[in-house]
Amino acid sequence: MLDKAGLLILAGLGMSIAFRAGVFNLGGEGQVYAGAMAAVLVSINIGIAGRNFGIISALTAGILTGAIIAGISGFLKKQWDTDELISSFLLAGIVIHITDYLISDPFRDSSSFLISTVKIPSSYFLTSLMGSSHFNISFFIATAATAAAFIFLFKSPMGYEIRLSGLNRKFVDYGGIPGKRHLIIPMIISGAMYGGVGSFAALGNFHMGIKGFTAGLGWNGIAVALIAGNNPAFVIPAGLIFAYLDAGTQVAMIHSDLSFEFSNLIKAVIFFLITAKKFTLKKQFHFD
Repeated sequence: MLDKAGLLILAGLGMSIAFRAGVFNLGGEGQVYAGAMAAVLVSINIGIAGRNFGIISALTAGILTGAIIAGISGFLKKQWDTDELISSFLLAGIVIHITDYLISDPFRDSSSFLISTVKIPSSYFLTSLMGSSHFNISFFIATAATAAAFIFLFKSPMGYEIRLSGLNRKFVDYGGIPGKRHLIIPMIISGAMYGGVGSFAALGNFHMGIKGFTAGLGWNGIAVALIAGNNPAFVIPAGLIFAYLDAGTQVAMIHSDLSFEFSNLIKAVIFFLITAKKFTLKKQFHFD
């Protein structure tokens, strides 16, 4: 549960920053997948280097890959006012197919029964902190990143500009703040977070590239951000809630006749109730 929560916290954090800036990154699935594949390829091809150097290089490759993919959508929005919601979604589809091809053909391990790459060197595995569990340092890095993001958004001048831009971009432009740059920067940050999620998943959980192995992490990041109300301060409990429900439904499926579809329905109802906002109907009086 904690292992999954670390990935969800980082993904939700990236979406929270994008939402705060008033931009929508729907390409998380592709950014996570490509980031994971970049980390795997660097780990495989870097050779037997120092452990810390290899891990940092792989993580950096994944983070940069996600940032570049998301940054393209931000750039298109800035230059030609292309809807970033559509462009990020379409780019994700392209990236997913390219990554599937890389795993299935040029980098496939012919000796494996899986559609996968070869394993990365064991020296680059993220060390487990709980026996046979995959739980590793990524949870604490995600927690630290959440604190840093909160300080950035609410205590720094650029964070203030980003939040203000998300509330009213025209007002920001009128006030002399270069609002267009806040179309690109939040997308880059969001993509970098998603790329980091993929890198941590590859180095800490799967240790190889498997076709479709990060599926769901991108969309789940959006759910975590919505549960948290796009506030980094609440991303950690939101990620823990999501991971707890996910782990609970998996246990229920294993030990009972609960179907996969019904478990998803239960989670969906809970998330709906959590994210639903209260509304009241106010009477309108008209005076002659």
